[in-house]
Amino acid sequence: MSIIIEGEGLFSSFQDFGRKGYEHDGVIPGGALDPLSHEIANRLVANDKHEATLEMTNRMASFRFTEPTLIAMSGGSFKAETAHMKVLPNKLYLMEKGDVLAFTETKHTSRVYLAIGGGFELDEWLGSTSTDFKSNIGGFHGRSLKKGDEINMKRDYTERHHKLFENLEETHQTDWGIDGYALSFNYMSDVFHVIKNKGTEDFEQKALSRFTSGEYKVTSKANRVGMYVEGKPVKAFYEDMPAHQSVQIGTIQVKRDGTPIILLNDHYTLGSYPQIGTIASYHLTKLGQKHQGTKLKFQFIDVESAEKNLIKYTNWLNQLFHGIEYRMQLEMLK
Repeated sequence: MSIIIEGEGLFSSFQDFGRKGYEHDGVIPGGALDPLSHEIANRLVANDKHEATLEMTNRMASFRFTEPTLIAMSGGSFKAETAHMKVLPNKLYLMEKGDVLAFTETKHTSRVYLAIGGGFELDEWLGSTSTDFKSNIGGFHGRSLKKGDEINMKRDYTERHHKLFENLEETHQTDWGIDGYALSFNYMSDVFHVIKNKGTEDFEQKALSRFTSGEYKVTSKANRVGMYVEGKPVKAFYEDMPAHQSVQIGTIQVKRDGTPIILLNDHYTLGSYPQIGTIASYHLTKLGQKHQGTKLKFQFIDVESAEKNLIKYTNWLNQLFHGIEYRMQLEMLK
């Protein structure tokens, strides 16, 4: 059985954690731009965290279910509904055959991730089902979704899935979920920690000070490849572009006119612009939720401090996931 796309939205594609370790072969890493929301949605429907979710951007898709389906959605603040009930973020629901799920409010959201119990039946490449738009492979035929697309379900159900179907047969939703306040630790701040790299030496101290003292806004030039931000220009001190250099998710390149570009998951594997630094890994999830017009501030941080912050972030993640697991175990006892 399947889900059918009733409205394609702006840019909807299937993503998991991406393809790691193939950049030297020219393969982009890809994967969910907000991997935390991706994982939360999967955990709420009792999936393995590596199961692909449907990543929807800005204007969300709507879809019809052709059989009873366990779903959860995570990512930002939104409102959605079927003809019979309201659907909120970070909570488990049971859709019935024929239900059409549509979003009613998404103005404070950049990306939403939909997980279904048992997973989607998708194309796999190099150990991942993420959609690679450069090679047109992975996900659903290597492209974003269109109206009328029908995506089959794997129905790879575990004992937990069967128990959840049984528990939600009448209520169609759990009486628990993740409160938005619990996620504010990760998503609320507009400050992004930047770790200096070799390319930082290409900028004078005056330019670095301008970079950290200014406020930037996300422009309309933002997609899965990168994000242009506008604010105080920060030009490198020389005119010639450097030789091609390796880049990664979160690398901040600076164009000749001083405009910073933050590279995201579908970035090219080599860059030729000066690099002012790289955003710390623990701030990449909230970066994926920044949409046009939102503000960003940058703060340089040394490696030792970044490592300490990463430990704090990892501990917070573990507490969050342990909380979901605890509630899931209680659900199994009903």
